[in-house]
Amino acid sequence: MAKFKIFTDSCSDLSTATRKKYDIEYVHMGIVVDGVEKSADLDWQEYSPEEFYGWLKAGKHVKTTQVSVPEFLDRFTPVLKEGYDIIYIACSSKLSGSVNTCKTLAIPQLLELFPDRKIVAIDTLNATACEGMMAIKASELRKEGKSLEEVVDWIEENKLRFNFFATVDTLTYLKAAGRIKGAKAFFGNIMGVKPIFISDAAGNNSVIKKAKGTKNSIEEIIAAVKEAIEPGEWAEVYVGQGMAQDRAEIIKKRLEEELNIKATIFWIGPIVGTTCGPGVFVGCCFGKEVTFVEGAE
Repeated sequence: MAKFKIFTDSCSDLSTATRKKYDIEYVHMGIVVDGVEKSADLDWQEYSPEEFYGWLKAGKHVKTTQVSVPEFLDRFTPVLKEGYDIIYIACSSKLSGSVNTCKTLAIPQLLELFPDRKIVAIDTLNATACEGMMAIKASELRKEGKSLEEVVDWIEENKLRFNFFATVDTLTYLKAAGRIKGAKAFFGNIMGVKPIFISDAAGNNSVIKKAKGTKNSIEEIIAAVKEAIEPGEWAEVYVGQGMAQDRAEIIKKRLEEELNIKATIFWIGPIVGTTCGPGVFVGCCFGKEVTFVEGAE
């Protein structure tokens, strides 16, 4: 059976320890801070999370860039030379062009050099830890001896069962990035009203409800995770935060107590953080299939 490596990207928000534990690699996206290019580094080596979110709070102009063709070539080529195939578990194509860049530009070049290898890029229709959880599951299936094709089939068949429920302190960042649908009711940042948004079945960030105040938004996210999760299949929740540690701790404690499962807090990384801003927090779980599509009849 051919060996294969699992890659994700900077949108997955997987920590250094988690990637090492599951032997997952990633390709870097980028951020541009007041015209200065930096790597969207999940290891936080070039800058700390506090420094990064401080730039946003200070009003610095921060924008994101997708994975470049040279990055794909630089990261994939040594792996292919060693005789490995590759699965790239990518951020939603509705949020980043990276998966399409990989499919249409990088993979054809690489297969010319390595015609006997296989490279599959999966559009997860998701982001943050839900994307990361798919990479974790791929690693677990690989450890069980599943083939590349079996892993790809499992992810494709189950990717809509990865749910996230998030809120932000302000819609300013999401609106500026053009990364959210269904937010017209919130334009103007109505005082104290927080949108609860998900990754819908088409891969868009879509608002599904609103909550009055931080306390109620925490309750909404806890209730949504409890409704969506199927603990017997994946007894762990991932709770993300971008300068919202206090809220993440509340969610973690409540979900562990009320569901009797493990909850892991993680930093929301530079890509998702740029589009959501300081104060973002999210609950991610595996469970019921996402069927909602913004604008569908």
